[in-house]
Amino acid sequence: MRRLKAERRRDPRLVAATVGAGLCAALLPHGPAVAAGNSDPYVYADSAQNVRAARNSTDAAELKVGGTYRSSIGTGPSGAAYYRVELDSAANAYVSAVAVPPLGSGTKVSYADGITVVLKDSNGNRCDSERATFRSGAYPRPIAAAAARLVRPGRLNCQTAGTYYVVVERKTDAESTRQTWGLELHVATEPGLVTAAPSRGPDTWPSASVPPPSGTGTLRRGGTGFNDAKALTAGVWQDRIRPGQSHFYRVPVDWGQQLLLGTDLGSTAQDTARNGFVPGALDVELYNPARATVVAKEAPYAGEPTGVALDPLPPVAYENRFLLRGDESAMRLAGWYYLKVTLNPAMAQKYGDKESGVTLRVGVEGEPQKAPDYVRDPGEFQVTADDRKAAEDGEGGAVWSGGAGASGSGDSSGSSASSAAPSASSSGSSTGGGSSASGGTASASSGSAAMTLLGVAGVGTGTALLLWLAAWRLVAVRRLRG
Repeated sequence: MRRLKAERRRDPRLVAATVGAGLCAALLPHGPAVAAGNSDPYVYADSAQNVRAARNSTDAAELKVGGTYRSSIGTGPSGAAYYRVELDSAANAYVSAVAVPPLGSGTKVSYADGITVVLKDSNGNRCDSERATFRSGAYPRPIAAAAARLVRPGRLNCQTAGTYYVVVERKTDAESTRQTWGLELHVATEPGLVTAAPSRGPDTWPSASVPPPSGTGTLRRGGTGFNDAKALTAGVWQDRIRPGQSHFYRVPVDWGQQLLLGTDLGSTAQDTARNGFVPGALDVELYNPARATVVAKEAPYAGEPTGVALDPLPPVAYENRFLLRGDESAMRLAGWYYLKVTLNPAMAQKYGDKESGVTLRVGVEGEPQKAPDYVRDPGEFQVTADDRKAAEDGEGGAVWSGGAGASGSGDSSGSSASSAAPSASSSGSSTGGGSSASGGTASASSGSAAMTLLGVAGVGTGTALLLWLAAWRLVAVRRLRG
C-alpha cells in the first residue's frame, strides 16, 4: 500500500491530472454563477440562513440580532409570516424585510400589492410597522420595509426585555398572480446612550436646494439589491439600465452630513420619434441604514431626458427621530444609505427593450460630526474608514448582461462612462427559502465583449480538459492497481 501511494505521487500522468484540474478551476468564472432565464436577480446575503415562515406566533422561528435570513411568503393563509426575536430593554431594534417577487411579464401585481412589516411585543402590542407597495408603478420589483422598537422614557409598551414577534403580512390583489415571493430578513440594534437622549428634533437645518455635482460622470454599475449595492462617493456616476431592472447603490453618510441626490434618465436618437408617454418611467427610492424607506419619487418619460431630484433632507442626526415627517425622521442613523433606481418595463413597449443611460448626481455636504455617546460600538450604524475606502473603490455592483442575462461581481470603478455601453437584462436566483442566491458574469462593454467570448471559450476548453484528464487519471489508477 505504501509503495502504491508513492508511485501515485510520482506518476507523471497523475501529476498532470492534478495540474489540469487546477488549471480548469482557474479558468472558471470567480463567484457562483446564475443560470440564465431565472426570474429574479436579487443577490441575497452570503451569510443569510434559511428560516421557515410560521403561520402563527407559537411556531415562530427565532431571528438572532445581527443576523440575516432568507425565507419566503405566499398568499392567502400563507400571506402572513411569523418570526420571533429576543430583545433587551436598552437597545433600539430594527427589523427589515425585503420582498423579492418573480420578475417579468408572467407576474402581475397591482399598485396596492406589497408587504407590511410589524413588530409586536409578547402581549400583542404593536411597537411599529411600515408598509411597502408597488405604488403607481404596478410592476414587480424588490421592495423593502422596516419596523422599529425604540426605547423611550415614558412609554409603556415595547420597552421591556423579552420575546418580540416579527410579522410580515402580504397583500395581494384579486387579479394579481399568486407566486411565492422571496424574503430577506435582517435584525439590527442601535445601542443606548451613556447620557440622557434628546427628546425633540432639531429646530433648524439647511433646507435650501443645493444642486448635486454636475458633469458627465464615471461608470459604476449598480447591484441587484442591498447586499451587492454599488458603493459611491460624492460625485457624478453613470449606469445603463434595461426596462424592468432595479439597480442598487449605496453612499456612506456620517453624523452631521447632508445627502443630496439627483437621478437623470437620458434619451437616444431613436427616442426622438416620441413613441408615447410612459408615466412613472423612472422610479427612485432611498433607504436608510436600517433599510427603512426615506423617500420615493418617480418621473415620466416621453422621448426627452427626464429626471428625479430628491427634496433636501436634514443632515444625519440622532434627534431627527423626533421629527414628524417620515422622510426627515428617517435620517436618524449614520451608515450606508441605499438608492434603488428602477426602469418601468412599459418602456420596452414604447421605446424598445434596450438599455437607457442613467446619471446619478450625489452630494454629501458637511464634515463628519461627533457620534452620539453610545454605550458600545454601534455596529452598522456608523461610517468607518473601511466604508469610505469601499466607496472610493466602488465596491459591489453587478455585471448585467444582455439576452438571458446574469448578475454578479462588479465592474472596475475607474471605467470611463463614455467608453462603456453594457447591455442588460434581469435574471438570478429563485424565490423562496432555498439555497443562497448568487451572482454571475457577463459582458460589460463593447471592448469587454471580446474578453467575455474569450472567457467563455476558455471555460469550455477547461471543462473539456478537466473531463479528459479525469478519465486519464481513472485509467492510470487502474493500471497502478493492476
